Amino acid sequence: MSRKPDHHDESGRPTREAPAAAPALPRASGRLALQRSATALALGSALLLAGCLGESAQDLLKSAKGHLEKKDNKAAIIQLKNALQKDESLAEARFLLAKALLDSGDVAGAAIEADKARAQGYGGEALVALQARLLLLQDKADELLAQYGTRHLQNAADEADLQVSLVGAYVVKQQLAEARRAADAALRVAPDNTAVRLVHVRLLVREGKAADAREEIDRVLAKAPQSAEGWLLKGELQAAAEAPPAEPVASFRKALELDKRLVGAHAGLVNLLMRSGDKAAAKDAVAAMRAALPQHPQTLYYAAVFALDAGQLKEATDLTQALMKVSANNELTLFLAGRVAQANGDLRQAEAHFSKIVQTWPDGQPARVALAQLQLRGGDLDQALATLQPALASKTPSSEVLALAAEIRLKQGQGAEAERLLARAAEANPNDVRSRIGLALGQIQKGQEAAGLSVLRQLAGENKGTLADIALISVLVRKQDYPGASQAIAALEKKDPKSAAAPELRGRLALLRGDRAGARAAFDEAVRREPGSMTLANSLSSMDLQDRKPEDAVKRYEAVLKADPKNLRAELAAIGLKLAHRTIERDAAAKRLTELAKQHPDDPAPRQAAVGLLLEKKDFKTALALAQDGVTASPDNPALVDLLGRVQAASGDRQQAISSFNKVSTLQPHSALGALRLVELHMQAGDKEAAAAALKRAQSTSPGDGDVARQVVERSLQLGRPEIALAAAKGLQAAHPRFGLGWKLEGDIARARKDLPAAIAAYRKADQMAVDARAPTANSELAIVLHDALLQAGRREEAERHAAAHLARFKTDQLFVYHLGDVALSAGRYPEAEQRYQAVLAMNPENAAAANNIAWLRLRAGKADEGLKFAEQANKLRPNVPPYMDTLAEALAAKGQNAKAVEVQKEAVKQAPGVPAYRLRLAQLYVAGGKKGDAEAELKRLAELGPNFEQQAEVRKLQAAIR
Repeated sequence: MSRKPDHHDESGRPTREAPAAAPALPRASGRLALQRSATALALGSALLLAGCLGESAQDLLKSAKGHLEKKDNKAAIIQLKNALQKDESLAEARFLLAKALLDSGDVAGAAIEADKARAQGYGGEALVALQARLLLLQDKADELLAQYGTRHLQNAADEADLQVSLVGAYVVKQQLAEARRAADAALRVAPDNTAVRLVHVRLLVREGKAADAREEIDRVLAKAPQSAEGWLLKGELQAAAEAPPAEPVASFRKALELDKRLVGAHAGLVNLLMRSGDKAAAKDAVAAMRAALPQHPQTLYYAAVFALDAGQLKEATDLTQALMKVSANNELTLFLAGRVAQANGDLRQAEAHFSKIVQTWPDGQPARVALAQLQLRGGDLDQALATLQPALASKTPSSEVLALAAEIRLKQGQGAEAERLLARAAEANPNDVRSRIGLALGQIQKGQEAAGLSVLRQLAGENKGTLADIALISVLVRKQDYPGASQAIAALEKKDPKSAAAPELRGRLALLRGDRAGARAAFDEAVRREPGSMTLANSLSSMDLQDRKPEDAVKRYEAVLKADPKNLRAELAAIGLKLAHRTIERDAAAKRLTELAKQHPDDPAPRQAAVGLLLEKKDFKTALALAQDGVTASPDNPALVDLLGRVQAASGDRQQAISSFNKVSTLQPHSALGALRLVELHMQAGDKEAAAAALKRAQSTSPGDGDVARQVVERSLQLGRPEIALAAAKGLQAAHPRFGLGWKLEGDIARARKDLPAAIAAYRKADQMAVDARAPTANSELAIVLHDALLQAGRREEAERHAAAHLARFKTDQLFVYHLGDVALSAGRYPEAEQRYQAVLAMNPENAAAANNIAWLRLRAGKADEGLKFAEQANKLRPNVPPYMDTLAEALAAKGQNAKAVEVQKEAVKQAPGVPAYRLRLAQLYVAGGKKGDAEAELKRLAELGPNFEQQAEVRKLQAAIR
């Protein structure tokens, strides 16, 4: 997972890695054994009853203290409970019972008794220190710091105990400077206390001083050779330094020899034995842990993992449920619960557990992989890829992340991107079969096509998995070897005849060949096999929308809901389509989304959508209540806290919004989201210094995140703080030296400073890195900004060479070709502009913007028929887009259809009332149609804009014409 928890003997937190199963307990059998057991039980009960009746509560308390001195917690707990049965108001007994329960590993029971002791008036400083420690062990760092962060105790031992707990809380919050201050405070009051010195050693490790920590632990053990905790820590340091396994194993065993109840030593031993492949020894270690600490959360965790891996599903489920009662917010507990739910077939619950991990610990790659696998299994490719995206953008994505992303890309039909991801997976883990696929794809990219295809065919034939098959199909499709691809799809289908994968791929292949009817038939067959697949619904819905059948598109998602009534994504997609095509009232949509939010309190999507609709109609009160309800139900869900902050900001409650966004940062310490929200808030308020500070926080939080760096650069330049922007660009370059975005951003900064030579140099470097990496897809944005910079610098010939080179590499880069059309249009080179736009339409007949621009150019050339044809095409492709309607109105007027032009232009003005140019055309149409009154009304509005509308001369001309 993303962070490695400290191993304290009473931590109550599961540590990492642990599969296998604990052995079954021996059973007593035979009539004689039962008779002896019954006799012993009766005799024992009689003696216990006689003892209890004869001793007072104070006698029992005294006896318990004696047992505690001998470290016999079990006997002490019995005596303390007996004392409380006689006198339940005995606060000291409550306190001692809390300590004994904690020492036995029962964190939840200890917390209950400590609360009772305080409620009964037990006010000793030792209770304060104990409750602080319990808060830490219950993962309540915020509460601990709020209650005791500034507290100091008179008793040295209790003060040291309290400060040690504060160290743990500050470490959880990643506030190492504060942790160091607390550790130093503990050392001052208890310099010879072994526990305090061990905390000092652990903090040295957190501070990156591992060598100092190893030296210090040897000094601690020289003075305290019987410290079990010391041997535990020595073992951990040896394991972290990758010492020969025998060394940390010996240290862990020494720790357990001194204290068989030391949780961290058990955990460290189990983990190490599992990593070294000694499963039998690991199983024995878990059995010893169960014997020593049967109810401890760590024990429950390891026992559950071993039971799950052994196929003992009922035992794994029971153990996990017990673990969730005491450690429900721990990432490893949640991950295990997700695995168990998945094994039980409860995929919704599994997804909920994995989602909670991802929301709270966004850097956790295993949880992202598990969640994305579930989403992929459910057919939601887009959502699965979105889940993986933060891991893909990290500095070191795992081979599992890369391979799964590649599989998703292959299923999306993006073979080149998938091949690039598999090549990276091969670098990360060369021995994995997925990496062998990646290496084969690498051979093909380098021109060794026959050898690479041979390896792919061999892997597809040898392995039961389908990734090699899909990779082979991808390559054959890219080569346009459609017969070969069809054969490969048939081979894939033989592996799993019931799977929707083969017909889905046939459908995608049919689309590439222009066979829409064949594609629909193939997709329909895939849906028959997997009626709940969101991927198939998306594919068919997209075709329906292209055919101008939005009602049919909605039915695709309704069919998914019929197969899977709890599929939230399908219902959200259906509502989204209905809203886009105005087949549902916004109020009705908001009502249904609110209902979905209540049904899925942990999923932010329906609540976000409902709140968005409420904010559109300025219903801040209802939006705020809905957002607040979400946070009340899930106070630690960062997406819901962020939503509340956005509503607070929109409703003008700036201070509350700041508080919410700060909480987002606390909940997601490795995410820049909270800081970026604060940037926007401070910029809107004109507080440039606060915005700059938040930008610095965002950049330092995620120095290797390309999207964050891009936003920091953009906002910094808006603030006039290029030095912050440059730090973000340089940070990205350092984190990803082979990733061109850092240099592209540096070019943007130089361009903003009007330093064109520096901008061009940075853009050139980014472009060359893409060439060197053999990037399979075009970086259109980079190509465009470099071309623009060269033109701006007056280097037109160089710009033309750059354009030609880019198009030679990426002949079908629509965005770049469209950009070249815009450049020609701006320069008045209309024939060249139209040629470019026509090329875009040839590549993508669905490009409405290109059709609209061609219509405008045809009208300028006096070709009204063709102008109208392309304008109608643009509006058919993208209805209700004001610029396209404006062009259509002009074309209709040119054809003499003035009344129809007026209706179209009125709709354009209604859609974009703040664009005066549309009102001007409407006035012109009114004048041409003889509607002077309507024309006067529009012209009056335009005249009132004064210098804010630059075409006042035309306004005055029209006013004069109708007087």
